[in-house]
Amino acid sequence: MQKRGKILLTTAIGLVLLVAVIAAALNAVFTVTDVKVNFSTLSEEGLADSYALQAELEEEFVGSSTTFLDLEDVQGIVEKYPAFRLDALQKDFPRTLTLSVTERKETYTYEFEDGRYAVLDEAGLYLYEKTDNVNRRKGGNVLLEGFALTKGEAGTAVTGKYFEEALMFCNVFASELNDIRANLASLRLVPTGNAIEGDYIFRLLFREGLYVDVYAPAHLTKDKAMAVLLKYRELPDAERLYGFFDVVDSVNGGFTVSDHRDKPPFEN
Repeated sequence: MQKRGKILLTTAIGLVLLVAVIAAALNAVFTVTDVKVNFSTLSEEGLADSYALQAELEEEFVGSSTTFLDLEDVQGIVEKYPAFRLDALQKDFPRTLTLSVTERKETYTYEFEDGRYAVLDEAGLYLYEKTDNVNRRKGGNVLLEGFALTKGEAGTAVTGKYFEEALMFCNVFASELNDIRANLASLRLVPTGNAIEGDYIFRLLFREGLYVDVYAPAHLTKDKAMAVLLKYRELPDAERLYGFFDVVDSVNGGFTVSDHRDKPPFEN
């Protein structure tokens, strides 16, 4: 019996050692040795952030088990860099973690009461705050004025009255222009004061100095945006330096674009 017991014990120990050896071998094979990140950056700050993110990912995950690595943990590291958007993430067995990351385009800002600016990307997602309205790619962002906007965490959508229409309007410009910031300085939500109570207009200020008032901006928003853009483009450069025109709904359900260079723009 003693001999049989020794045999069983030896067998058990052998199995344990075999399992340990197999586990060690699998761990050696299925261990992250490379974090491959395909970065698409737009600015010098974005490039600097890419180096920092690459280093943090390598420090955190190189040496981890590929099998048991939780991709949500990887996503959490990327989210610490709000200027970046995670486009793709996967484990490439046995030893590689692969990501695709894109720098978001700073496009819009709005000012807080304390003078700081909330920075939004082209889709209207909140990114972070800045002390001034200076874009990462140089120049200024399109300043949103008169909107009561609320924000959540970085990477979440901003909300507010007429903000959805403002994005829809600006997206028409963005689809036709190389960079909307080069032409449009600000978009202001203004109470009309001379129409039904609670009605608003969009007031656009172009970089050259031209103003445009768009009435009933929630009606035919995209069509009105294209009409403004076409009118702006047909103006000689010298005529973009002053004056204003407006877009007003007509009785037939459409709208008219009228030039008012002989009159001052509506002020609020």
